[in-house]
Amino acid sequence: MIEKYKVIFEGIVGSQAYGLSTSESDIDIKGVFIQTKEDILSNNYIPQIDVDADTVYYELRRFLELVSVGNPNVLELLYLPTRCIKKTSNEWSFILKHREEFLSKKCYNTFSGYAKTQLSKAQGLNKKFNWEKERTIRKDILDFSKIVDRETGNTFLVKDWLKDNDYVQDQVGLTSIDGFRDCFKFYVDDIKWVSDNHRFEGEEFVNRKYSGIGDEKTNEPRTSIIEKYMNNSWKGIMYFNREEYSKHCKEYKLYRKWLKNRNENRVATNKKHGQNYDGKNILHTVRLIMTAREIPLQNKINVDRTKERDFLLSIKKGEVDLKQVIDEWSNEADKLKKLYANSLLKQSVDVKFIRNIELKIRNNEL
Repeated sequence: MIEKYKVIFEGIVGSQAYGLSTSESDIDIKGVFIQTKEDILSNNYIPQIDVDADTVYYELRRFLELVSVGNPNVLELLYLPTRCIKKTSNEWSFILKHREEFLSKKCYNTFSGYAKTQLSKAQGLNKKFNWEKERTIRKDILDFSKIVDRETGNTFLVKDWLKDNDYVQDQVGLTSIDGFRDCFKFYVDDIKWVSDNHRFEGEEFVNRKYSGIGDEKTNEPRTSIIEKYMNNSWKGIMYFNREEYSKHCKEYKLYRKWLKNRNENRVATNKKHGQNYDGKNILHTVRLIMTAREIPLQNKINVDRTKERDFLLSIKKGEVDLKQVIDEWSNEADKLKKLYANSLLKQSVDVKFIRNIELKIRNNEL
């Protein structure tokens, strides 16, 4: 789809641009394209084209919006090393002449905010490793249901109650209780089972049409007409903890998605160093803080971190004390607020300036 448009810039980003790539690193591409005035005026504006997971192009207007608010990943395009530039143009050269105008005190919020996000992900690694060990089993409704025994008044997990009383869940029938959400009268059919095929003897099973509480394929407890046949002989009141069940389902879904998409080499590295932190996220945290610190001091962005390569990769591999790195660079992040407040950077990028650049490029008035 990108072939339809004029691409004014294309560059290699990510670890390749930072000088931190390894043999396992992907090649990520970002670019900027221009739509025609006819497209924009006819409501065919496309702000962004995601070619694949590693390649994305921004329409000129969207690009200018993102750099004007200090988006780290997009702002870096203005300062990519020459070795990473795949395609340039007169339009791009015009933008580069004004790149310092895109640096403002807003960069404090965007860079430090992104750094905090990376730090949060790094510290959340232990939680995901626990998911791998403890949350791989999909639970069902019975795991989140309790019964108040009508005879004793005691409360049990439904699974325990069934086991202790030598029942299985397919013998259970539930009926709703008006005005009590997620509470049910709990009946049990004492008709004997045929052990080989788990069907009731006779025709009672067919006529009554109930089959237990629910399973992993069921998100709602199953109610039935069992009350018509049991003469008020319910065994207790069952409560279904809907909130906890819903939470479990969401977490399990996230776990399965993470398990499917995770980078096995990255997981292996983190397990190898055994510090329960994601070294790659900490690497990016430190890199972002380094970059954010240099903006008000040097009035530019240093994308290439080759000078710090050994140090940053030692963080990724967990060859240093990651907790100590987190503490040290969290302190550095705290210093950024004062640094930006006392800097000569403008508060924000002038909207008129942004619109003027867009108009000149679209009108070919460079």
